[in-house]
Amino acid sequence: MKKLLSTLLVSTAVFAGAQAVSADQNIIAETDADITVNGTLGADNTDPGATIPEGDKDWINVTLPTETIFYNKTNDAAIKAPTYDITNNSGRPVTISVAGFTADSANPALPADFDLNLDLTGNAAVSPSTKLVSAGALQAPATELITLANNVDQYAAADTASAAVNNKASFTYSGTATASKSVKVAYTLSLKFEAVKF
Repeated sequence: MKKLLSTLLVSTAVFAGAQAVSADQNIIAETDADITVNGTLGADNTDPGATIPEGDKDWINVTLPTETIFYNKTNDAAIKAPTYDITNNSGRPVTISVAGFTADSANPALPADFDLNLDLTGNAAVSPSTKLVSAGALQAPATELITLANNVDQYAAADTASAAVNNKASFTYSGTATASKSVKVAYTLSLKFEAVKF
């Protein structure tokens, strides 16, 4: 019974937010046992040494824009857009993927030649360009974009901590469309984040 209680308490510590690395103890012919309990109040997910379980979503700490734009002109089919940044502030690397691209229900009919791409630049980008709209039809991208290093430029615990460089990526939009007049459209780009285990 005590062994079961010991195992349950250690499991509870793991799921409550403490990283437990311990061996089991066998209680045989004894009437009591001690279990070490370690905790962190106010765990900081920007600290690579924080006691947050590996792979837990509590590691996610990413800065990105809330709104982006693209446009073209009636006399120029090329789509243009500003460049936007994504920064990983976390103590763990974070993998970023496109989870979806959906149109606002109020969007008008689109030109049949409308193409829209999400273009990403950053160290080791997995998908430098992802097609969001092709020939006026929404695509269903579920694409891994990039894994950003943590805030001290580590992809793995064994990497030497240094000034952050590879924790940032930039993106913009490109494509083409024929537009004889101004047409307003709206979309939602959904991104997925996954903390990489050290």
